[in-house]
Amino acid sequence: MQILRQVKKYFPRNSLKTETILGQAGLAMVVGSGILGTTLILWQFILIQEPITQRVQLSLTSLTLGLGILLGAIATRFISQRKVNAELETHSEIDPELSTTPPQCQPFIQERDRFFSLSLDLLCITSFEGYFQRVNPAFVTTLGYTEAELLSVPLWEFVHPDDQGATKAELAKLAQGKPSFNFENRYRCRDGDYRWLSWTSAPFLQEGLLYAVARDITEYKRSVAQLQSQIAQQATVAELGQYALSQTNVDQLLTEIATLIAQTLNVHFVKILELLPNGSALLLKAGVGWSSGLVGYAHISTASHSHAGYTLAQKQPVVVEDLRVETRFKGEPLLHNHRIVSGISVIIGEEDEPYGVLSIYSRTQRRFSGDDIHFIQAIANIIATAIARQQSTESLYLMERAINASSNGIIITDATEIDNPIIYVNAGFEQITGYSSKDVLGRNCRLLQGPKTDSSEVERLRTALLQGRECRVVIQNYRQDGRLFWNDLQVAPVFNDRGHLTHFIGIQNDITERYEAQEEVRQTRNFLQTMIDHLPVAVFVKETHRDQLGRFRLWNKACEQLFGLSAVEVLGKTVYDVFPSEQAESFHQQDQAVLEAGTVLDIPEERVETQTLGQRILHTVKVPLLNHYPDTEYLLCIGEDITKRKQAEDQLRHHAFYDTLTDLPNRALFLNRLAHSIKQVQQASGELFAVLFLDLDNFKRVNDSLGHQIGDQLLIAIARRLEGCLRSRDTLARLGGDEFTILLEQIEGVTDAIKVARHIHQQLMLPFNLSGNEVFTNVSIGIAFSCSRHEQHPEELLRNADLAMYRAKEMGKGAYAVFDTRMHRQAVERLQLETQLRRALELNEFQVYYQPIVSITTGEVIGFEALIRWLNPYKGFISPALFIPVAEEMGLIGKIGQWVLASACEQLQVWRQQFPRLKNLTVSVNLSSKQLREPDLLEQIDRVLTQTGLPSHCLKLEITESLLIDNYDQALKILRQIKARNIQLSLDDFGTGYSSLSYLHRFPINTLKIDRSFVKRLKPNSENTAIIKAILRLANALEMNTIAEGIETVFQLEKLKGLGCEYGQGHLFSKALDAQNITHLLSIIQRSLTEANSAH
Repeated sequence: MQILRQVKKYFPRNSLKTETILGQAGLAMVVGSGILGTTLILWQFILIQEPITQRVQLSLTSLTLGLGILLGAIATRFISQRKVNAELETHSEIDPELSTTPPQCQPFIQERDRFFSLSLDLLCITSFEGYFQRVNPAFVTTLGYTEAELLSVPLWEFVHPDDQGATKAELAKLAQGKPSFNFENRYRCRDGDYRWLSWTSAPFLQEGLLYAVARDITEYKRSVAQLQSQIAQQATVAELGQYALSQTNVDQLLTEIATLIAQTLNVHFVKILELLPNGSALLLKAGVGWSSGLVGYAHISTASHSHAGYTLAQKQPVVVEDLRVETRFKGEPLLHNHRIVSGISVIIGEEDEPYGVLSIYSRTQRRFSGDDIHFIQAIANIIATAIARQQSTESLYLMERAINASSNGIIITDATEIDNPIIYVNAGFEQITGYSSKDVLGRNCRLLQGPKTDSSEVERLRTALLQGRECRVVIQNYRQDGRLFWNDLQVAPVFNDRGHLTHFIGIQNDITERYEAQEEVRQTRNFLQTMIDHLPVAVFVKETHRDQLGRFRLWNKACEQLFGLSAVEVLGKTVYDVFPSEQAESFHQQDQAVLEAGTVLDIPEERVETQTLGQRILHTVKVPLLNHYPDTEYLLCIGEDITKRKQAEDQLRHHAFYDTLTDLPNRALFLNRLAHSIKQVQQASGELFAVLFLDLDNFKRVNDSLGHQIGDQLLIAIARRLEGCLRSRDTLARLGGDEFTILLEQIEGVTDAIKVARHIHQQLMLPFNLSGNEVFTNVSIGIAFSCSRHEQHPEELLRNADLAMYRAKEMGKGAYAVFDTRMHRQAVERLQLETQLRRALELNEFQVYYQPIVSITTGEVIGFEALIRWLNPYKGFISPALFIPVAEEMGLIGKIGQWVLASACEQLQVWRQQFPRLKNLTVSVNLSSKQLREPDLLEQIDRVLTQTGLPSHCLKLEITESLLIDNYDQALKILRQIKARNIQLSLDDFGTGYSSLSYLHRFPINTLKIDRSFVKRLKPNSENTAIIKAILRLANALEMNTIAEGIETVFQLEKLKGLGCEYGQGHLFSKALDAQNITHLLSIIQRSLTEANSAH
């Protein structure tokens, strides 16, 4: 009892019962034995499966044994302590003094702590929550952390992220009371590196603790990985070696190699670079991991700043541990763009003649081993061998193709066999002879010989074969079909490396065509000589000698006719023997120029003296004729007599710049001289010149009356008379027709030009006697002056003078006018008006206004006159008096008239339908003279009436007196046809023109319209009524009604009413209104009529 009391002082109290402790002790012994046995069996299995070195086997056996013993000791020691504690607990209630530890037990505790501290294995006590409760110094030393750091956080904070899941699962199994054997995971050290640990653990559920022993197996893992890597690399090399032998597609082979390298070394990138022919760049031929579109297209510089370029420069493998801090080279952008960190590059092929570079890369830092380098170099050797094999195959194929593609026949015979049998012929032989290879193999070449084969040449060939030397003969052979051919045959012997004759190679060349061509050349030479003699141009050939004079070798018939010298007199002589010295020297200089330049000399024009024809103009071409060296051997000279052509060209040139009728300068020459004068004025600002534009008055009348021949005589006479009015330095030109222009240069002022214009008028007022006809004429002259203040153009000055001439015509015939800027402005405005007028109809800018026509006696509206209005978007309303004449000149009046007619008829029909009580309304539309001349006028009118549905009696067409006079017969015919359609006709502005009873009586006129100028004269205290009375009496006599225009006052209305005028129109009644206002007016009239009827 006393002993128990003493022992209990050395052990702390524990709640476990003695029976439990004994049971766990037994379990621990069993577990320890099981661990040892199981571990030995497992490692023995591993040893059988893997070829691990003896050192690794001993280490594993030691590890297993040590872990088993250690775990058993810990468990036994722990169980023993628990047992003593249990006994002490039993007796602790008897004597409390046993709680103190006696000195006799302290050695036992120290032994336990020393065992824990001095163990080389990693020992730890851990809670099931994953916290270290205690670790031994080996644990701290291996991982590099302090004990406090290890105990402060959960243990999986130190476990590799990839192993944390398995570690937690293993800890969960231990928490269920299941021991753990040989569990492996990686722990992070303080330096960031990871170490492989193999664990054996035992749980103690009652304490909530587990006891674990770990051993560092990092080196073992590395050895196994290295061994596996070596095996994989060797397998890859063997596989690629076999694949390279069977694969003929190099591109596919390189792609497969890149893929296998990436898989074997577990790298992110592989690139196979091909050195391009210029040596300055490498092509990314194949690879793995690179961005899409780079393989096959990306280029890398061979400069030493790139990894590949540096490898080529160093001529040895180059390993990059960390590209980010690499100092030997910068690295190409391709690597940086893909975030490369580590890599290896080796040269493919020979160092002095490399095919390219093979490289592997990793995005993470990696230490490549020597085995990795050897593996990459072995792969590079496989690639180089495959490339060389492909190139050799291609070379052999190319040679075979070249031999078969040769047009020459190639024969190989076996010199070691009797009779030199044929062992090979190419396609050229088959084509030349007609024999196939099957026909000749094994036979002697004499099968090509026949009766016409030269036996002496055959004997010479046979002797050469016996002596084993080269020989060349030209003989006639026979084709398979029996035809002869000339064979240029060259035979050469072939010796092996021991100097023994093994074969003969024969090369055939079918020269039959050459022999035939020589005969053809002879015939052609004769033909050419005959042809050259009959050429219309002079042809001669001379020898060429740089130091001597060339002699004539060819002189055709045209040369004889041109120079008056026969071939006998010329051939074999030099130019100095044939031609005068001055002309001979000129010819000689030309020849020397051709020889020095070596090119064709074209002399467009040269003058030569001939014995028979005098001076002639030649177009000469001298051509150097080269021999096969090539040097100029002959000089071909071709001379064409272009004398007549030059004369014709001079005449054409004169016609191009001069008027054929008057022989005066034409427009082109005048503008040229005008441009010259403008340039002079700009250079010398004090000078002044003038341009006069002349247009004959009434020249058309002369042509129409006297004929064009007299008109031409008049133009010639006027030209001569105008020349007499000018100085010699002035230019008179005819622009065409009856228009002349004058350029007065170096005048003092405006008065000088005006004096010339007046003098011209005086001279042209004199009569011209033309073939017995006395003709008088005059001109309108426009004058424009030069200006040095701003740049002028010839066309501009001519235009200004033309504008002034038109102003002179407006002033009266035989006048002159000086150009001012107002004329140009008016011309521009006219042009703008014409331009806008062309588009006005398309853009619907025209409108039709309607002026009521009223019964003077009753005040009733009987109809309307349709008047066109132009609403221009830029200028507003433009007066018809302004644009109607322009439209007539432009030929637009017809389209405009058609539009007005259609619009007016359509609108009147709308009103007739809208206002039934006003169905008798009429509309008057003006008809121009141009419309009257249109051949389809009647069809237009019929079409409008049909389309609108307007009755023909509701339409009135207004014409003028001038229209009737200018087109009498045609007008009468058309107006009668219009009348026949029940369409009324009005004669507008009657009394202002050539009023004649004769035409008025014949034309089917319904209405006379009294012009507003006569109505305007009706004023109080005035008796200006005679003309109106006469018109009214005439209309009454011809049974025509009358309409007075321009009624503006009540007095005028009353006066006309008193004179018996029936109808009128004017502002007194209403101005011209648009359709909308007329509609409003008609609605009022209809309402009034309705109310009046209702009242009755």
